Amino acid sequence: MPNPKYEAALAVVEMGSLKKAAESLGYTQTGVSYLINSLEEELGVELFVRNYGGTVLTAEGKLLLPYIRSVCNCENLLMNKVHEIKNLSSGLLRIGSFSSVHTNWLPAMVKEYQKHYPGVEVEMKCCDDYDRLEEMICSGEVDCGFVVLPAKKKMEVTEFYEDPVVAVVGENHPLADEPCFPASKLDQYPYIQSLVSSEREVDDIFERYGKKADVAYRVDNDFTMLSMISSGFGFAIFPELLLRHLNFPILAKSFNPPESRKIGFAIRAAGPASSAIKSFQETAEAWLEEWMVQ
Repeated sequence: MPNPKYEAALAVVEMGSLKKAAESLGYTQTGVSYLINSLEEELGVELFVRNYGGTVLTAEGKLLLPYIRSVCNCENLLMNKVHEIKNLSSGLLRIGSFSSVHTNWLPAMVKEYQKHYPGVEVEMKCCDDYDRLEEMICSGEVDCGFVVLPAKKKMEVTEFYEDPVVAVVGENHPLADEPCFPASKLDQYPYIQSLVSSEREVDDIFERYGKKADVAYRVDNDFTMLSMISSGFGFAIFPELLLRHLNFPILAKSFNPPESRKIGFAIRAAGPASSAIKSFQETAEAWLEEWMVQ
């Protein structure tokens, strides 16, 4: 387990308040405050500014944050090595992913993983900002994760799956009866743009065909977007994985030629992967093979 002082500091950074950090760690707020004060006294530097709006890093705290995180990661590596010797009877595995993987893959993958390694605690973090997700992996905020390829940052990446990307229209859309969505008409209908999800693959499609989206709405929720599409507000472009098991009255139209995005499994480039990561990757690959033939 990481040094509780450093662990408390990282929790405060992530949660933005002493109270929420205490709840996440199972400590009292007084206990977390004591740990932070003790760490600041030990380092001789004020790490946080406390006010009614929350608790934020000082300039010095921002400079020291990567090193604090590094200390925790090194201690985690030490403990993981010990747990490897004990055949993964315990340990912690932190997995990052974006919404479609987080919803459609991870629960089943983790369930299968914990059949074999029930003692390993698993944390799952969802982030639809692709750049931020890569940063979480590279900084050690998570141990591994699923990313959209090609990755911008230097990581060890294994390609996992090619996910079709489709145009989604309502049942009464002018192109509802067309077999495909013509790329020549990408700029001819109202487009609904996501405010929360990275649209790297979407931007690539418009750029490839020299089209500019006629953005009529910007929405911060995928399900709201799909509801608007079904009501005739416009169309949007989604990865097919996100559309699985949804009951909206919508139609998914492939492009001609088909468009897709590649999903990869990524770990930090520095150092070998722990046994927990390796075993999860093996489990995930085996699960995905079965899922693809269903």
